[in-house]
Amino acid sequence: MMKRTVLFLSLVLLVAAAPPQPSPAPAPSPSPSPAPSAAAAPPAPKLSQVPVILIYPFDVQTGADPKIGIAIAQISAQEMASAGGLEVPPIPQGVKRADFLDYARSQKADFYISGYVTPVGETAAVVEQVVSVDSGVILFSQTAQVQSVADVASQSLLARTQILAFTGRGTQNVETQASSTPAPTSTNGAKVPISGIGSIVDSVFKHKGTRGGPSPAPTTKPSRGVIVAPVIAVSSFSSTDLAGATNELFYALDHFYNVKMTTVTSVPAQSTETICGANRDNTVAAGTLQAGRGAHNKMQYTLDLTIYTCFGAPLDHQVGKGGSYKAAVDAAVAAYAIAHPNNS
Repeated sequence: MMKRTVLFLSLVLLVAAAPPQPSPAPAPSPSPSPAPSAAAAPPAPKLSQVPVILIYPFDVQTGADPKIGIAIAQISAQEMASAGGLEVPPIPQGVKRADFLDYARSQKADFYISGYVTPVGETAAVVEQVVSVDSGVILFSQTAQVQSVADVASQSLLARTQILAFTGRGTQNVETQASSTPAPTSTNGAKVPISGIGSIVDSVFKHKGTRGGPSPAPTTKPSRGVIVAPVIAVSSFSSTDLAGATNELFYALDHFYNVKMTTVTSVPAQSTETICGANRDNTVAAGTLQAGRGAHNKMQYTLDLTIYTCFGAPLDHQVGKGGSYKAAVDAAVAAYAIAHPNNS
């Protein structure tokens, strides 16, 4: 008994004299992990099926007709909704600029668009900004000279392309989403028909007629629609230029046909079935853009436009040239429309 007591005391003294050892790490189950800081873990994306884009009336310069700012917002909303892949609520009225972010959050929007309009003679300088509702940061800004509904629509389609890129949807086919989205009406992102908006634009800018390029759209468009694939480049172009050329192709074709847009980036000739989906009564428009020096060392743009059936067979090929990529696009599309008025 005495030996056991002495042994026990010796062990106690040894443990007391030993230097402290680090405690073993607690098992994951009994001890919760510390909460990450906001900087270490950004909030998860709150996007649902499609991004929600709220568009505010554009501010106009003092003395200018305020209707033009509302008209530009309504044109943008209808064009974005028509192109598909986005949800565009009706244009809000009476919201002050200082309250744009809070109101967009109350409406559970993912992005909002606002801007400024400065009339200059028969045109106007339009500044358009895309803002993340989550962070309140301007993600994209563009400035353009506009004098027609076509110009405003082209600017809005470029903003749409950028939004899809921000949300990681730049490589998906939005044609499927667009096909299940009702066609925009006077209550889907706008309060007056597009023709009424156009008359507002023309009256404010005192603009008569067209600026050239493709002739006005026929009264009745053929039932067979066109799906526009992203324009690709042979020579060096910025992503903004390619997005702009794609939007110009969309709107130029829209003069003549019912048009939708896809952002599938694989080779169109090999992806027509994916692009068309279940609706095979369409064609696919694919453009290749290049630039070089022409006569008198002036920059010349060339668009090689190929139209495919949904089965991958080439339907037609046209080449358009001009001093800008818009002019090249317009020339190629006009040639195709003359050769194939029914898109067949």
